[in-house]
Amino acid sequence: MKILVLGKGIANDGMVLLLEQKELEFDYLNPEEVAHFDYTYVIKAPGIPLSDRIIQGFIKKGIRILSDIEVAMLLHPGFYIGVTGSNGKTTTVSLICHLLKSGYDAVACGNIGYSIGKAVVEHPNAQIYVVELSSFQLECAQIDLNISVLLNIHPCHLDHHATFADYIGSKSNICIHQTPQHCAVYCDDDPHIQTIIRHTEAKKSSFSADKSHAKCCLHQDVIYYENKRIFKLTEPFKGKKHLIEDLLAAIGVVSLFAKIKPSMIRKQLKSFEPIDYRMMPMNPYIYNDAKSTNPYSTIAAIECFQSVFLICGGYDRKENLESLNDHLYKIKKVYAYGQTKDKIYQYMRKHDKECCVFQTVEEAFCQALKERQNEVVLYSPMFASFDQFENYMARGKYFNTLFQKYVSSK
Repeated sequence: MKILVLGKGIANDGMVLLLEQKELEFDYLNPEEVAHFDYTYVIKAPGIPLSDRIIQGFIKKGIRILSDIEVAMLLHPGFYIGVTGSNGKTTTVSLICHLLKSGYDAVACGNIGYSIGKAVVEHPNAQIYVVELSSFQLECAQIDLNISVLLNIHPCHLDHHATFADYIGSKSNICIHQTPQHCAVYCDDDPHIQTIIRHTEAKKSSFSADKSHAKCCLHQDVIYYENKRIFKLTEPFKGKKHLIEDLLAAIGVVSLFAKIKPSMIRKQLKSFEPIDYRMMPMNPYIYNDAKSTNPYSTIAAIECFQSVFLICGGYDRKENLESLNDHLYKIKKVYAYGQTKDKIYQYMRKHDKECCVFQTVEEAFCQALKERQNEVVLYSPMFASFDQFENYMARGKYFNTLFQKYVSSK
């Protein structure tokens, strides 16, 4: 058996560690380095689309394409919780892991920045792996997770997936191969997820911020699970719909474990710290939401305020901005930068919103500071970071340095 690990990067670096540990024969190559198709399996890096010429060559020869999560589950059997969604994955994974640690040895990994391959090598005895799974990882995955979690689905990554239907199909792979002894935890407020969930044999457990019949639901700022009072919302969750939905999902998951009692959940939540660069307050008026990579994430941020001066821009993945229409009344002015600045400008002008364009975040931030008039300045890019930054963390750190330079030092 000969394995090709295709595409160098964080995810497949972890696969290399795992394959070496299992003493399996493999080549580790980028697509342009592939000289033949004589392999039994191909482990595809998440960023390589199935439409790639080399991938299509392997598929035509009947060679199985695997994802990192599938390989990890095959080579290191264990208890796996997988989380996917267009938004909220990282926060939900962090919440689930934090809550589980009150009774289990749990490890957060996957698209969160710590590859699943590296996680199982470095934590071979972990009781539970909580894995953030992107549509890229799921598009060729045939996995039977112990627990799958579906948060929400909006049009995203249409530069990678040919159509929105393909994107939905990739997301659905998190649960459609599950067997009846396992469980799918899902958002009952999302119509796309309602369709997907009909096609799994897994036991179903719903959560909802709006529907009281869901197994895990919200009523008058109190979260209930199977009609039992679990948690009354406090900071940092209160008033933040996106965080509440992530918390509902997390409580819906950990409540499946008899060992985790409501009192343990309440105690653990007191020490939970929100992830960096997701609605991070720099001061009462300036927020760093650099993790926002699509319009729906920015909408969730905007909805936390009465009005904002919005700084946004980045790498275009064919996002449709029309989803912003019902939320424009909260935006006082837009400061657009980067590759998508003209796209943002044209959309905002079409809707009679004041917008100015800049080359860089720094220029946009400086202008917003001059004009904000005691209003909130929200840095929520709405697009991927790749036009000017390596990833969202790099641009989040950069915005922090701008805050230190132009605000803290004054």
